[in-house]
Amino acid sequence: MEKEILEQFKADYENFFMERFVYGSVEPEDYKGPKDKMKLLINLLAAYKYLITKIDMLNLGNIIKIGNLINCNHGIAPGFRKIGVTAGNKADFEPSEPNRIPTDLNELLYSYYYIWDELDVYLKEAMFHIKYMHIHPFEDGNKRSGKLILTTNLCKQGYPPVIITPEYIDEYYVFINNYDYEGFAGFLKQKSIIEDEIMYDFYEKNYKVPGCNIDSKELQKVLIPRKKQS
Repeated sequence: MEKEILEQFKADYENFFMERFVYGSVEPEDYKGPKDKMKLLINLLAAYKYLITKIDMLNLGNIIKIGNLINCNHGIAPGFRKIGVTAGNKADFEPSEPNRIPTDLNELLYSYYYIWDELDVYLKEAMFHIKYMHIHPFEDGNKRSGKLILTTNLCKQGYPPVIITPEYIDEYYVFINNYDYEGFAGFLKQKSIIEDEIMYDFYEKNYKVPGCNIDSKELQKVLIPRKKQS
């Protein structure tokens, strides 16, 4: 019975999280109404499940698939962008040139897995995310893909996921624009702690069984499949 309850918690919390993630990660102009929003939710949930169940170590092919899943049915060319783009009206950096994207991402992945592996988790994820955003590998969906990679990376290391809600978007871009790794790491840690409390409260209100004591660390493990495929 406990296993069944935890499986139901996992399914329901993932949907609860992703619906809030859509609100926090998508600009209002990116969807025109409920149908568009539902498409975004379906696409993000598919990308989340792919990241959390199939991927141990990211590579270029994985990142392309994440972008394709996120941009599915939105008229965006698949794969890495072939054109120059701006990074949004709050960004003051120039994204990587299209011909540099594979090289820049490979260098970033190498640093993440082989150079930064001993760093504090939040600092490592802050560095990856900021550099990823400066590369801006897709025509659209860069914030969504970057934030999704960030939050699933945290989950796979045993840390609660994060949602960066719209009221923090200006602060978020200050971190990104200024390569403020330390500041962003502290921000992520704070958001992760908040999500840990939300996750446990969601469990307690809806699934807690009398006499069954499960702490938030155990709940976090429930979100990660015991066996992932490469």
